[in-house]
Amino acid sequence: MKIVEACFTFAIMLSDILHAQQVLLLFKKRGVQHIVISPGSRNAPLTISFTNDSYFKCYSIVDERCASHFAMGIAQQLKQPVAVICTSGSALLNYYPAVTEAFYSEIPLIVLSADRPPHKIDIGDGQTIRQQHVYANHILYDTHLEMINSLDDQEAMATNERLINKAINVAITNHGPVHINIPFEEPLYNTVNNPQVDPKVVDPIIETNASIPSLFIDRWEKANRKLVILSTLNPDVFTQDQLNLLTSDPTVLVMSEVSSNIRHEKIIWGGIDT
Repeated sequence: MKIVEACFTFAIMLSDILHAQQVLLLFKKRGVQHIVISPGSRNAPLTISFTNDSYFKCYSIVDERCASHFAMGIAQQLKQPVAVICTSGSALLNYYPAVTEAFYSEIPLIVLSADRPPHKIDIGDGQTIRQQHVYANHILYDTHLEMINSLDDQEAMATNERLINKAINVAITNHGPVHINIPFEEPLYNTVNNPQVDPKVVDPIIETNASIPSLFIDRWEKANRKLVILSTLNPDVFTQDQLNLLTSDPTVLVMSEVSSNIRHEKIIWGGIDT
């Protein structure tokens, strides 16, 4: 009986840090289920919370470059946001190659980086760098959460809700990487058995009546010679019937880049590199 009770307690254990709970609960409510975790101490509030909630599928990968590319690969295949978590300091710089690839390949990768509190930046504290906006040139959205020390801090809680929701929404609707930087103060390993917060979901506004511009249709129909170049795509973007229709048009020449993932017997060039 004691063993069963201990396992049950462990299964619902999460960090007592309130903004870590906000991240966990919003990711759960928004269906971000796959979490890749790099080693470290500063990210312990996130690691404890995610790994002890059976909803999440967590993967522990020691090498940070491998972890970020692994997370990106899952996101690419599932076409869903996947999170990768690291500790503070130079750890998140090891994610940069994957972030860059996700940026150009339109893959919804979410970086969760643990950070020191603001007052410990630039004073020589160990494992501390300027983490805010570190991916500025290759990120769709990045943000820095507020530290919440009490349930009375309603303003900071509301700010974090908005920022976390926005990051997830951007990753989903704009198809690319986002970065959430999260400061944590010690102690890092304290836990509670039930969440103390209940963050609200803010759904993205999605344009559902998107259509092909009439000007493009008019020019396409009038053109006697058309060149279509297939760049990096998922293999299931086109059905075989669609490819057959496109390649059977005598006015259309279809060329495929080496990274397009599209194969068809009537595509003239099977491996160009632009």
